[in-house]
Amino acid sequence: MGISSRAFLFFAAFFLVVFSSAYAGTVTGKIANITKEKKVYLYVYQGDMLIATDSVSLKNGSFAFRARTGEFPQGMYKIGFSKENSATFILGKEALEVNLDAKAWEKPVFVNSAENTAYARFRDINNSLNTGMRQLEKKYQELAVAAQTNPQGFQQAVSGLRAKADSLMTDQQMKLINLKKENPGLYMAKIVDFSINHSDQTEENYITLALLEDPGLQRTNLWDVRFTNLLQRFGENDEDKWVMLAEKVVNQTKENTPAREIALRSGAKALLPLEPNGNKAGYELAKRYTREFPGKESQNFLRQFTPGPPGIGEMAPDIKLADKDGKILPLSSLQGKVVLLDFWASWCGPCRVENPNVVKAYERYKDKGFTVFSVSLDQSKDKWLAAIAKDGLVWENHVSDLKGWGSAGAAQYQVRGIPATFLLDKTGKIIAKNLRGSALDKKLEELLGP
Repeated sequence: MGISSRAFLFFAAFFLVVFSSAYAGTVTGKIANITKEKKVYLYVYQGDMLIATDSVSLKNGSFAFRARTGEFPQGMYKIGFSKENSATFILGKEALEVNLDAKAWEKPVFVNSAENTAYARFRDINNSLNTGMRQLEKKYQELAVAAQTNPQGFQQAVSGLRAKADSLMTDQQMKLINLKKENPGLYMAKIVDFSINHSDQTEENYITLALLEDPGLQRTNLWDVRFTNLLQRFGENDEDKWVMLAEKVVNQTKENTPAREIALRSGAKALLPLEPNGNKAGYELAKRYTREFPGKESQNFLRQFTPGPPGIGEMAPDIKLADKDGKILPLSSLQGKVVLLDFWASWCGPCRVENPNVVKAYERYKDKGFTVFSVSLDQSKDKWLAAIAKDGLVWENHVSDLKGWGSAGAAQYQVRGIPATFLLDKTGKIIAKNLRGSALDKKLEELLGP
């Protein structure tokens, strides 16, 4: 499946996040334009997350942080009153002194900091690219109105914009290469190198486990860009390959590690551009993140994504629809049994072909704790009931709101094609999807015995 040209054209990957200064055993400074604040906080980046590491009281606008173990670990940090009201900076092998303004956090002034001088240039180089890309995006939007009336002229204009984009990125890369050469030995040299697209990079070595486990690289907010660049450079404009690349990187990391958390979050965000095409792979990775790292942070992260269908390992959302007699029958009333949740309709040929297999499974396992909950996407009650009788669907759990594809049950489970089935264990957890014929029988035998 291809990625839409609009989603692929102007490379959100290159819109780098802005950061700032310093390192070593002390961070001291002053904050101007304070109102009521009495404390200042020190945050460290872990991928796209900010983690509070320390706080101190302000004394006449002054503050002093001291490392607990001799020196602060190298990385990108923030100082301020909150994650939003704060200034970003680099902590390298320097004692850092900085002057801040509570009304202009983006303009910290550092005293003799080689790391932050290099960082300021790094930020400016990337900001220049971002500004140029936004201007090209604006021109693309202006040209798009002519796509239908003058397709040949539109394609020529787009080719020109692509050439300009390539030129901007080439210029940015050359400036980064020079910046790295001019700052050997600095932590920022490592960060700059991490942002350079080297000619020998491949999909295998672009994001390795060694990079993900590097503590200095973990303490950056560059991973979203790195993941997006991976997909755009090596994904071949193919949605399936994008998903494969993201999942491959995640799966090489170890459970319950910072590397895993960074990979899950950045991989999910890199797949977000696929959502307009109906691809929920980013949402699935985000859900995996909530399962592996439960808590408020992961739940808030999940809200960035458009929900997809419930996945294996999740509790099945309850369905409450009218049965054949018009009485509300909840799916949850069947807990204690293994349940095949079956979305079907009388007008669905493949559903009717599969029905004998479902009947056979029901007859074989009904006395061992198995049943079926059938949700019909019919609009005619007479046709629905006639199909139940003709196909011998003898279980009692038949429901429908007779709204066809507008079925509330189908909406809950994001069903866009039928037949669609979800197998639930006795607790109501989804343990398999879309089992057909012998695959369903094999799974039931595994759960309930021969």
